[in-house]
Amino acid sequence: MKNSGSNWLTILVVFIAGVLLIAWHSRIDILQWVVILVGITLIVPALYSFIIALGRKRRGEGKETGRTARTSTLWAAVAAIALGVWMVVDPSFFAGLLAYIFGAILVLYGIYHIVMMSYWLKPLVFPFWFYVIPVLMIGAGIVILASSVREMNSVVVLITGIALVASAVNSVLEYTASYSAARNTAIDEGNRVSDTDHRIEG
Repeated sequence: MKNSGSNWLTILVVFIAGVLLIAWHSRIDILQWVVILVGITLIVPALYSFIIALGRKRRGEGKETGRTARTSTLWAAVAAIALGVWMVVDPSFFAGLLAYIFGAILVLYGIYHIVMMSYWLKPLVFPFWFYVIPVLMIGAGIVILASSVREMNSVVVLITGIALVASAVNSVLEYTASYSAARNTAIDEGNRVSDTDHRIEG
């Protein structure tokens, strides 16, 4: 439970992303707009890194290893900027790939939930219905990857949005169940320690 803050933040981000995808799924060329947004998020930080690294290289700061690192940073920034510009200028090229990415995300996220409940949260045993949403997510991802559904942008976005919202709800239930089990275990251990102390005193 030490990472509860980051867990809740992840759940919130997944939920918001799902809601936005559901709300915008009927917009024309939604996948292209998503590609453009991703391209911009690549360009901005890469351009910043390029300017900083270029300035340091011109001033000749640091040792040989530092110069090598700055050169690598410059090339990485240039590649990121080029990819970002390509995505902004020609989003239709990447839109088809984005459908595959959405499908892969659903499959991997569904597997993650199943592995977490089956192994990582042992000895806690979840009811079977906790596994329904992860299994459906995997199924939806496979449908997107293996059928012509991926060619229908609005359907892909809608399916992904619904799956993400359902996954966020399932995550809340998983976290609540595991938290309650951990708290009950702690209470039971405390009671056993207390009973042991009483017997020793007696």
